[in-house]
Amino acid sequence: MLSFSCATQFLFLTSCHQRYLTWLRGWGRRHCLGASTLMSAVTIGMLVSPMAMAAPVDYPAAMALTIERWTTSQKPSGLFAYGFDFLEDTESEKDTISAMQLVRQALAGAVLADYQLLTGDPRAREPVRKLLAALRIHSLPIGKSELQTFIELGRVLSLPVGRYKLRASLERFGLLYEKQGAGLVLSPNSDYAQAHIGATALALITELWYSKATGDSSFADSRRAWLEALIDLRIPGVGFRQLPTSIDHAPYYDGETWLALAEYHRAFPQDSRAASALADADADLLASYGGEFQLDFFHWGTMAASARYRDTRDPRFLRFVIAQMSAVLQRKAMATNDNTCSLAEGVADGLAALVASGAGSSDLANRARAWIAREMDKAEKLQIKTGQRGLLFVNARLISPRMSEFAGNFLEGTNLPKTQVDLGAHCVSAMIKVRRNALLP
Repeated sequence: MLSFSCATQFLFLTSCHQRYLTWLRGWGRRHCLGASTLMSAVTIGMLVSPMAMAAPVDYPAAMALTIERWTTSQKPSGLFAYGFDFLEDTESEKDTISAMQLVRQALAGAVLADYQLLTGDPRAREPVRKLLAALRIHSLPIGKSELQTFIELGRVLSLPVGRYKLRASLERFGLLYEKQGAGLVLSPNSDYAQAHIGATALALITELWYSKATGDSSFADSRRAWLEALIDLRIPGVGFRQLPTSIDHAPYYDGETWLALAEYHRAFPQDSRAASALADADADLLASYGGEFQLDFFHWGTMAASARYRDTRDPRFLRFVIAQMSAVLQRKAMATNDNTCSLAEGVADGLAALVASGAGSSDLANRARAWIAREMDKAEKLQIKTGQRGLLFVNARLISPRMSEFAGNFLEGTNLPKTQVDLGAHCVSAMIKVRRNALLP
């Protein structure tokens, strides 16, 4: 075993990612070690956790470790510690917050609230309350005029040609959005061009699950305002606008917003306006994504369709789930060394829908179980353990004195030694689904 100590006490090998080979050469030059010496001194090895052994996944322990990390590392702002790159020995977005970080912070809040729903663990309550308060602070008012509503009902926003000029014209006449109204959209600052709809959708889900778990209705006004924004940002006939400043939609955000509307309807089925918006979204998104498979939509879209099937028993949703599951399990991308917990969430909810339909013993269901089991085993090995100070390879090791601070977090992949709050959120969420629906032995 080759090892040496320098500023970051680093020895790492991979031939799977060219950027790491380039980084190694540069590192060797900066630390007075010949690049040829460094590259010839090590051989290829698979990353494993120093404490990860071949044993059944202990889901309660794995989830509790992540929850402990989140609850003890929450910042005074209410946001969670975002991420850390163990190669660079740097914390990501330590003193700033980006639009995408806000999306991922809201995701962590939703998962933490869902964890409390599953386990009743009281540790989750206060951190989620603080996060919801932070998300409310990062919300901007939004609304639209009657003329804008009329134009959108004519399906002008989904015209396939002249879209750049169309958007520019709508913006010039103030017909994209208004900076006042009953809605709220999340943004890291005062810029509506940073207000990604996915953050608003996940904030709504967080509040719904938090209020259900705790009975606390302190954020009911925010809940309603976030819902209003999602409805206002609909593109009739297609999906949802990515941003108030845009007329385009994106598969990932379409799925997140669909799930948010489904979860709201589950909690408040008597809200006729929300029910009507959801019914329209059901029809449009099933049509938009029921043809050619889109991996970017699979995760959230399958979760949404599964929720709709379990609530309605409408066979349209089951057919969609089966098609999505069949397509994703056939893809070569499903055999990867990367963290695939986000895909596992979709597969787990799809499997739950199959079980609910009576198809729990089908070939598709059995293939889904086998895949989930493999990916959850990999995820457990990607989780940083208590007291862990490095990563062990077959012929090399990476020593990171700060790694023990991140116990409970999940790495991005077997050759990607960095962590981020959303990675843990997806993994814990997948584990919650496995436990709640008894999907695995």
